[in-house]
Amino acid sequence: MKDHHLRAWLKVAELRSIRAAARSLHLSQAAVTKAIKELETELDAPLLTRSARGISVTECGDRLTVRARLAQAQLTLARQDIHQLLGGAQARVAVGVTPMVMLSVLPDVLSDFRQSMPAAKIQISEGLLAAVQPALRNGTLDFALASRMTGGIGGEHEFEFEPLRPLEFMIACRRGHPLARATRWEDIRGCEWLLNVSGGSHTEAFLDSLRANGLNAPERVIDCDTFGVMWNLMTRSDALIICPAGMLNVKPYGDEARRIRADVPMPVASIGIMTLRGTPLSLAAATMADCFRQRVARAALAG
Repeated sequence: MKDHHLRAWLKVAELRSIRAAARSLHLSQAAVTKAIKELETELDAPLLTRSARGISVTECGDRLTVRARLAQAQLTLARQDIHQLLGGAQARVAVGVTPMVMLSVLPDVLSDFRQSMPAAKIQISEGLLAAVQPALRNGTLDFALASRMTGGIGGEHEFEFEPLRPLEFMIACRRGHPLARATRWEDIRGCEWLLNVSGGSHTEAFLDSLRANGLNAPERVIDCDTFGVMWNLMTRSDALIICPAGMLNVKPYGDEARRIRADVPMPVASIGIMTLRGTPLSLAAATMADCFRQRVARAALAG
């Protein structure tokens, strides 16, 4: 399996057309067709099905696409490392960051990183688990500062997790909320809730703990997968959210919200560095990961 095989396959899988793939790669249709047939022969598996309506990718082809994208991403990182060592092209790092990290240590981490690699290209994404894991699989992200619930995460055989510090969660409401001083779950269960209900999230752990303790889950739930939207709606309505307790120590967020200390179990988690198992970081990504380790450790000591 050679690099040109993978490049041809990825373009065909993207465009769903051998003719369009050939045009994009500046190759003949015959050359692309030959590359795909050689791949199918080597893998001893069908990658495409052909019909009067065109071509479609088989399940085997879908699996190859995931791994081929990761392989191409790793080759790109290798080229960046070599160019960096030779004083050539700029480095690149892509990282997913949880809202708590984004609002606390991220500015200091970027400042530290810029001192080491001032010309590097940086991509920052919101690091909610549902988005992080697919991005790590296909090489879109180098690593993530993510939260892991006690008891593990989905796909543990695929990912490595290096815990950096504990993460406490709370039920939060806007400042001046009529139920800000509530202490019983039944007093707040009927409120509107803004929750990220994706698999492996702290919300899923919270709902599981409610059921385990014989408590009824909230019925009025708005599924929200973006922290900024969730926080904004909470501060402008009577809806409740579940978020890191450390938000109260971050301005201006701490001035906008209050903690509701209801008699319910809250999820236990830790913030850490998540990577795809067996996939080494580039020089740039490893440098940024070290910056995160140092800043999170300082914040833990200060807190």
